[in-house]
Amino acid sequence: MMHKKHLACAVALAIVASVPRVSAHGGEDHAAPAAPSAASTGTEHVVSGETAVFSVVIKYPAKKAEGPLPARVYVARADSSAPVEGARVRLELKGGLTFAADAGKTAAAGVYEVALPAAPEGATANGVVSVEAGDAFDLVLVGDLRFGAIEPAAAPTGMTPGREVPLGGLAAAAGALAALSGGIGYALGRRSRRKPPAPTLRPEDRSALPQVAS
Repeated sequence: MMHKKHLACAVALAIVASVPRVSAHGGEDHAAPAAPSAASTGTEHVVSGETAVFSVVIKYPAKKAEGPLPARVYVARADSSAPVEGARVRLELKGGLTFAADAGKTAAAGVYEVALPAAPEGATANGVVSVEAGDAFDLVLVGDLRFGAIEPAAAPTGMTPGREVPLGGLAAAAGALAALSGGIGYALGRRSRRKPPAPTLRPEDRSALPQVAS
């Protein structure tokens, strides 16, 4: 629970989501392994992972590769969320892209940079980050890194893009309006066809009526 709390703080520093712990320390299992997390914003892909020692977050552009992609690697202590400075950070990818390189230090504490080679659109590669800081060393699994632009979200079924009214709802409303109009017209037609009431005879008019012989 404490490690998850610290990971959330480290991820907030990198503006991404956190994940549970995974195996570390050369194979020593500190907790049950859990799947690392991955997410995408409008302009970036984000992956992250954590062990009992380090929290790692990687952010890189979500666009069609036309050359090397600059990636930022955020490293923090899992127990305190403190940025890890002066560490040796190495990223390795296998799968749709095979790659291995050290991440260089930046002026920002705990932030490292590495240039990812151009990958085929839609390619996926599994990532592992090794971190060595002083006497501490760990392997952090960050899961699948996806490459390429983010597909725009499709409009829900029955919806017109840019509108919030379902097409099915419009059709039902139109049908109900037509039925209502037809009912009103029918009622008015019946009323207009009714026979006029019989005239009422006044007393002075009765004398003009023919008398029936008794």
